[in-house]
Amino acid sequence: MAWNTSSVVSRAIRTRGLLIRMRLFVGPIAAVGILALVGCGKSTPSTAPRPLPAASKPSTKPLPPEYRILAENLGLEIKPSPDQFRDNKGTTQIIAEGHESIMALRNIESSDRDIAYVAEQAQGAFSEAIKRMERINSLPKPPGAGELFVSSFIDGFFGNVFGGYARGQEAEGKQAAIITEAEAMLAAIEKADAAHQLLPKIAEKYSATFCDSTDRIAVDCDESWGWFGPHDWCSFRNCGAALEDCTIVVQLTGASGEVRKNVHFVKAWPANTWLYARYSPGQEMLGRKSGRMTVSGIRQVDVTIYSPQFATLIKYVYEGVEKDRHIAAHCKDLTLKGRYQPFVGGMVWDTERGAYFTLDGVAVIPKCRVDLTFRRGSESKSFFWNFDYWKKGDEKWFGTSKGQLTFDPDSIEITVSFPDTNYKHERTLTVKK
Repeated sequence: MAWNTSSVVSRAIRTRGLLIRMRLFVGPIAAVGILALVGCGKSTPSTAPRPLPAASKPSTKPLPPEYRILAENLGLEIKPSPDQFRDNKGTTQIIAEGHESIMALRNIESSDRDIAYVAEQAQGAFSEAIKRMERINSLPKPPGAGELFVSSFIDGFFGNVFGGYARGQEAEGKQAAIITEAEAMLAAIEKADAAHQLLPKIAEKYSATFCDSTDRIAVDCDESWGWFGPHDWCSFRNCGAALEDCTIVVQLTGASGEVRKNVHFVKAWPANTWLYARYSPGQEMLGRKSGRMTVSGIRQVDVTIYSPQFATLIKYVYEGVEKDRHIAAHCKDLTLKGRYQPFVGGMVWDTERGAYFTLDGVAVIPKCRVDLTFRRGSESKSFFWNFDYWKKGDEKWFGTSKGQLTFDPDSIEITVSFPDTNYKHERTLTVKK
């Protein structure tokens, strides 16, 4: 398995690599139906950034076997199915697997000075991170914390429980010791992240020349949105012959120009199969954003694939049509149940005309604007409201002020729209007389 950069508070160490993982609040298998929509060939939105030859020229330099060991331990996780990502390992298993990676890196000997250098940097970072995790595990915990504190600290719930442990003079000294170790651990993880981003420099030396990706590789991206999160996902389909020893470099560019590079290694990639990667948004920890593997508002994904027999460049534009398509897929089960509220005069105050709508079909939708148009014949009146989110089962009141709506409508049109996408969810409620 591979190493996933992230905060100690939000990730876990994976087999043969140091991983710090955040818990998924929605099963990753939900991504399958969306990511599988993309095929190979001209229909894919992925395009080469410049004209490339139809075929690669294989490398004349054999890939050193020690590079495979290095890349398997440093590359971020990539799996043949989204539901293979796990977040439920215990502290003992996490530490044991971290030591496995350290042992593998320690045994690397190479005539390639770059491989030797990166292996040395990674081993040092992994050793420091594991040492700090073991110290955190052995330190006295604040009263009543016990193993819950450690497991929460590692797998992502530390931020929720820390405030409670922080209360009280007796706990302060113990917490300070843990924070000291955590700060050193975060620094080691960031050093390992930097080492993992050096892998493409090595892979390029032993790679085939670049060729056109058409009919060979498809790329798809699905950004965290509403109930679908908290991770962003990228998927890659090998539409051609089986590939070996692939270093996959994924560069994400955000709406503000923010860039994040993630590197994966695939020893064997069978023909006509998908691979999936998930990227954590990170978490605020000790005054820094730790474990961030993605960007805000993904605009574009640039993918570079290196292998001894095949290499290619792919540019995938997510904002616009692709993002609209994915949000539409997330909203395919969204329903809105509505009822009209007529004017009712009262002794103290009146109930003005309006409507109630309840969200159903999805767990939650994010920040949105809701437009209502009340119609009767040629008459119409429109209003809009803004919400930070809307949860399943919540009935919202869309009321008007005195004199704003002066007729009882035959129908009410509701439109839900979202920032940064042209997708709109629309429906019409017929008002029963």
